[in-house]
Amino acid sequence: MDQPNVLLVILDSVRAQNVGHLGYPRQTTPHLDEFATQSTTYTTAKSPGIHSISSHVSIFTGYHVAEHRATSHSANLASGHTIWEELADDGYRTGLFTPNAIVSESSNLSTFFNHVVGPKRDELVFPDALGPEHVSGNPSYIEYVRACLESESPLKAIGNGLAREFGNSSAAHDPEREHGGEYVKEFLEWRESNDGPWAACLNLMDAHYPYLPQEKYDRWGGDVLQDLHREAMGGPLTTQYLGDRPFWELEACTSLYDGCIRQADAYLAELLDRLEAANELEDTLVVVTSDHGEGFGEYSVVNDAVRLIDHSWGIGDELAHVPLVVKYPGQTAGETVTEPASLTRFPSVVKSVIDGERGSFVPDDGYTITSSYRLEEPAAELPLPESEREPYFGPWHAVCHEQGDRTVVDAIRREDQVRFESTRHDQRAARGLANRELVESSVETLDRVDVTEADGDIDAEVEQRLHELGYRA
Repeated sequence: MDQPNVLLVILDSVRAQNVGHLGYPRQTTPHLDEFATQSTTYTTAKSPGIHSISSHVSIFTGYHVAEHRATSHSANLASGHTIWEELADDGYRTGLFTPNAIVSESSNLSTFFNHVVGPKRDELVFPDALGPEHVSGNPSYIEYVRACLESESPLKAIGNGLAREFGNSSAAHDPEREHGGEYVKEFLEWRESNDGPWAACLNLMDAHYPYLPQEKYDRWGGDVLQDLHREAMGGPLTTQYLGDRPFWELEACTSLYDGCIRQADAYLAELLDRLEAANELEDTLVVVTSDHGEGFGEYSVVNDAVRLIDHSWGIGDELAHVPLVVKYPGQTAGETVTEPASLTRFPSVVKSVIDGERGSFVPDDGYTITSSYRLEEPAAELPLPESEREPYFGPWHAVCHEQGDRTVVDAIRREDQVRFESTRHDQRAARGLANRELVESSVETLDRVDVTEADGDIDAEVEQRLHELGYRA
């Protein structure tokens, strides 16, 4: 066989506990479930971090978050550390296809690919009028309206602001334009454009906030729930649900989220079907996973004072346990691996496959490590009194490993500690004190690596996009 192709599909924000073949009762992932029957399924896969930037850097480089410490949205990675650069040096065409502004714009991760398709954008509805990017700073709605009224075309300016906020103008994340099908199409056109081996990363954000599935995939939500969710949109959900909105609304959004996963699954099926029809699927390493999970108001397993909102903090399985389905070149029979697996193994698996072997996502020592260094004090972005913020501060660390006939997670956050059985939906049902020494020693033995440069600047347009994706207040 010639050099195998490499395809990494990251179903952004899809947590394992909402995936069909991992035990979820709803049919959210029928196509991925079917694909898993002829692939290798890692049932206890852990993300290295709980944020897009830290997890993607780990997946691309093979370093743990505690090693690279690239945790800010504007992180800049030095050249010479990613698997994509190695593949390019070996004669591969490399491509990145994603609406994720963290990966494609605010950081420099996209620069390590030969070809990049980033967020889709339209122009302002009224290009000759004031738009949000023309108002300095981060204006509130009232401040923006005041600026509109003082402009030459007040109504058009307000229209631009409404269009920007609800997804019809430059910089806005529009679920109707940013769905996975758009990026699958772009990838397929790129793949067909030249001969030779290729390596690509598709990050599909269908399941990321805002949780707005297309109508044909909204099987469990409905218009009433969508309208309720839209009332909470317009920036980070943390501002809403640590503020005045009741948590039952956020919990109910799981039904919309499930529809979004179903939507991502449909576009994944389209992608795999087209590769099979082109007789390329058999000769391709396909890795389908997620960068992190999502929280919908669950109490943190580490500290009951904390409730999980999207993927802002925490270290439990809601955020760290992710799907991982791998089809090695030539593989036709399904296999299930229950040992803890880490996404940091991606570069080594790619290299082994190129060498004609099947590398494993299971670490040699059997331990996976998940880390988050957010939130940092004083965490002024939290809409909480200073006296109530401490339980949200990082760092958070978790080590997953086998303990006899069980798979357990030892997790710590400052003085907090807990051990729980991994992959259980009722994490609190079987928990006790963590092996703090194990976690601390596992993290301390990871030497810092010099792979980052000074953070870059984020322009106003990207800042607005991050706001609409819930990253910025």
